[in-house]
Amino acid sequence: MNAAEKTAAAHPARFAGKVVLVTGAVRNTGLAIAEAFAREGACVILNGRRADAVQREAARIREETGADVMEGVCDIARQEAVDALFAQIRERYGRLDVLVNNAVLQAQGYTLLDNPRPVLEETFATNIFGVYACSQGAARLMAEQGHGAIVNIGSNTAERAIKGRTVYVASKAAVDGLTRAMAVELGPMGIHVNMVVAGYIRTPRWDVLPPGAAERRRANVPLGREATGDDIARAVLFLASEEASCIQGARLAVDGGSLAQLYPADCDC
Repeated sequence: MNAAEKTAAAHPARFAGKVVLVTGAVRNTGLAIAEAFAREGACVILNGRRADAVQREAARIREETGADVMEGVCDIARQEAVDALFAQIRERYGRLDVLVNNAVLQAQGYTLLDNPRPVLEETFATNIFGVYACSQGAARLMAEQGHGAIVNIGSNTAERAIKGRTVYVASKAAVDGLTRAMAVELGPMGIHVNMVVAGYIRTPRWDVLPPGAAERRRANVPLGREATGDDIARAVLFLASEEASCIQGARLAVDGGSLAQLYPADCDC
């Protein structure tokens, strides 16, 4: 009995025995997604750039859920590192059922006029080239199987830009287009490709916002609150599940209604 079969026997759940790779999975939203798959019985490949963080969180998830967790230490911005990771996945599991492209660089604080070229290249290396490389590796395995699911984590800033994040906004718009292109190309192979469009997500960064900033953000979200990592995780698991078997190339917004409104609540329009 291989690792996937052992996990399936121990976890009779929605993703029992499925093999799932989550990139950027050692903190915040990525960690919440990885934990959710583990609780649902999946064999989880926990990706991150820092070996110590990957090892720590993998050990914790194993202890708390009993799931099989592979430590996928890899900088997805480096093609050779991605190739090595997928070789390890093939050797250990021989398959991949779900890829969640979550890893991201925020590139905060740079405008178009002052953004240095290295920041542009570094951000795109992770946010788009890394997504492309991981999707390519996953699609090759999934095409052999005749099935699979790829879920990209997008951003509502791809449609409604924000100040001081020019490179991030551009990279997320690229992921938006890549999602549609992959959906069209990979659909005939039985591979589902969809995207969760995130808005505000509660992370530790919210704890150090200037006084009143969090309240103002919430006031401008129609639902009156930011998303949690668990909110995003539930949407990801839905799109990766059989429940979404006829959904392809879709963009599921989990942003409290921010994309639905033209003006923020405090604008006199």
